[in-house]
Amino acid sequence: MAPAKAKLCEICVANKWMLPSYECSKEEGPSHRKIFTFKVVVEIQGDFNTTLECFSSPQSTKKNAAENAAEGALWYLGQMGYFPKNK
Repeated sequence: MAPAKAKLCEICVANKWMLPSYECSKEEGPSHRKIFTFKVVVEIQGDFNTTLECFSSPQSTKKNAAENAAEGALWYLGQMGYFPKNK
């Protein structure tokens, strides 16, 4: 299965939306044991423009935190019926 970040990009491209943006919203802990929380923002353009913000659960790496945030966005988009359109 493709990583969630890649899948989220595919859905954005297929729907002609801007690519998702990621940012570290929280960084905690001592320097040798940091915990990161990421936020992904997806601008959903259609009949109604919507800004989707999904936060990750705290993760030990930035990569895992971004991936976890993307998984949350994918879950929401799946619930709302957004899937890549056929070419």
